[in-house]
Amino acid sequence: MRLANKVCTITGVGSGIGRATAVQFARNGATVVAIDHNTAELEKTCHLIEQAGGICQAIAADVSCEAEVEKAIAQAVETFGRLDVLHNNAGISILKLATEMTEEEFDRLLGVNLKGVFFGCKHAIPQMLRQGGGTIVNTASELALVAQPFYAAYCATKGGVIHKSRVELT
Repeated sequence: MRLANKVCTITGVGSGIGRATAVQFARNGATVVAIDHNTAELEKTCHLIEQAGGICQAIAADVSCEAEVEKAIAQAVETFGRLDVLHNNAGISILKLATEMTEEEFDRLLGVNLKGVFFGCKHAIPQMLRQGGGTIVNTASELALVAQPFYAAYCATKGGVIHKSRVELT
């Protein structure tokens, strides 16, 4: 995968898939705009990217807040002049039966896992259209398609990510 001269914005880079993707994109020549709410882990990821010879711009943001997502994408475009790839990767899980989950916990899952994807697309697509194209990757989960005990709310949010992604293609 050649990503030389591409500006790639990735959410949820503080660990797991997001961190691994950010580092791999940098190794393949991308400039990485790294977004995470956990500033300590965000800085660790940027350090790994820089150690790999990449360029990283760290932006602390909560993807469940539209204003923060809008600002992060605008900052990436202002700094680098374009946005070639958006990887909506940020996600959380709360392991509880649906009957035991609080409204606040459910709202947090919806905010990060589903609204974060929606807001990322909402603010990246106009920029990508202006520049003649781009790529959006939305991380879902096999649990969007398969039921798992204690994951009812998580499964619902990841199912929403799949259907939201399909809508953008039509």
